[in-house]
Amino acid sequence: MLNRLCLLSVIGAFAIMVQSPAVLRAQANTGAAASPQLKFEVYQDAGQQYRWRLVMGDGKDRQVLATAGQGYKAKVDCMHGVKVFQDGSDKLKFESYVDNANQNRWRAKASNGQEMAASGASYKTKADCDQALDLIKKGAGKATVVEIKPDKL
Repeated sequence: MLNRLCLLSVIGAFAIMVQSPAVLRAQANTGAAASPQLKFEVYQDAGQQYRWRLVMGDGKDRQVLATAGQGYKAKVDCMHGVKVFQDGSDKLKFESYVDNANQNRWRAKASNGQEMAASGASYKTKADCDQALDLIKKGAGKATVVEIKPDKL
């Protein structure tokens, strides 16, 4: 069981890393009238902690834009984390940086310095990273929240 979860984690991480930012560019270029529908997925990880991720699109076009900065023991605490991110996405301090693989990423910090969220993917250019941040800032407050059951991960 643990080997299966590890394999799924590696496959998921690889899928996130190789995603093209073309969908982000297309969404950013469509303007506010056709802004993408974002949703928060709340789920329980292999360690039985609750987590959230902010996603855009479905199926093969699905992209993870943001992940929680931490896991939560209780689902209610995770839901509170989602609410704080939704309500404060315009108040958080967003930092972009270049990671060890020379890819662009971002993180969002609360006023107390705690990391609230991080990029769900790496980006080849700073412009692509900035476009993802713009989508998040504009759409997180209106994003729906869904619970993902373990068999759907």
